[in-house]
Amino acid sequence: MQQTFAKPARLRSITLLVAAAIGVSSCAGQMRFPISLEGQEKLSEQNINVVRVTTENIAQYRTPAFISNRSVKGNPPADPSPYTYRIGPGDELHISVWADPERVQPAGGATDRGLVVNEGGQIFYPFVGGLSVSGRSTAQVRSALTDQLRNFITDPQVEVSIASFNAHQATVTGLVDSPGPITLTNIPKRLLDVVNLAGIADDSDLGNIRLRRSSTTHLVNLRSFIEQGVSGQNPIILPGDVVHVPRMRDNKVFTFGEIPTKEIALMTDVDTSLTEVLAKVGGIDRIRSDSRGIFVFRRTPNTPDGFDVFQFNLSDASTLVLATDFKLAPLDIIFVTNDPITRWNDTVGSALVPFRSLLQIRRVADAI
Repeated sequence: MQQTFAKPARLRSITLLVAAAIGVSSCAGQMRFPISLEGQEKLSEQNINVVRVTTENIAQYRTPAFISNRSVKGNPPADPSPYTYRIGPGDELHISVWADPERVQPAGGATDRGLVVNEGGQIFYPFVGGLSVSGRSTAQVRSALTDQLRNFITDPQVEVSIASFNAHQATVTGLVDSPGPITLTNIPKRLLDVVNLAGIADDSDLGNIRLRRSSTTHLVNLRSFIEQGVSGQNPIILPGDVVHVPRMRDNKVFTFGEIPTKEIALMTDVDTSLTEVLAKVGGIDRIRSDSRGIFVFRRTPNTPDGFDVFQFNLSDASTLVLATDFKLAPLDIIFVTNDPITRWNDTVGSALVPFRSLLQIRRVADAI
């Protein structure tokens, strides 16, 4: 069953503010935004800052200057030092006891002893009897067996390893290909290992992973490790950990106006430019749109109650490089205004509808 999610409050508020900013015409259903400097003079009173993007200032605005919630620092847990696997119920131990170095012969004539740790955390070994191993490392079990066997074997040489790991798991939930348990072994698995084993989707938000350990939930920005090598954001996963990979909620941009209205997912591994999004939706309407009025609405910490609005004049094809250099940020809204002729035709056309209806009625009456 496909899950549905309510729109985030931040997205709802942005949509309402954009609708107010661009102004919806009540008579013709047109969405407009002023193109000229004169028309934009009073927008600052609405906390709307219009920036005309040019070759001179594109370097300043090429990359979004603010940090989205995908770049949170988080509070990842510290790694254990050192990491030690502790034997538990269900693990299968491989035990060899060497009694005669000259003949390299194991005691009792058996080379392998596959012993499964029972639900009480014990194994049974000849001459020793029941031995509690749960919670111990292989080195500690080796030491305990050596001490016990000295009563029967002179200078026993004991080797203990784990043949099958079954006792400890972590669980991965959320937007992954294969949610469920991940078996942990004596080789430490880090968060990236566990997430890769579960399989990530395009909409997996690696910047906001929740890792619950005991009663504490940690926020981990795995993306900062992948992209910047921040080692602390790739912690070792311990038994009982629950890793939740959420759906990325703010990785989309939106298009309105004289352009197909769509939601476009930003690419997660590379920057997405304005040109790429315009091409993805099939471009602007060449007849109805005003290529001087390509706008990108963006909410930033500097405009919490308004917008920075970046204006592009694409009437000259050579300026397309500006749109190619301009990288989009999550929740950007791309708006393409219509040209004056289109507005005139729409308005006059709407006004003439009643008269055309009357003329049709008159023709019918005359025919009768």
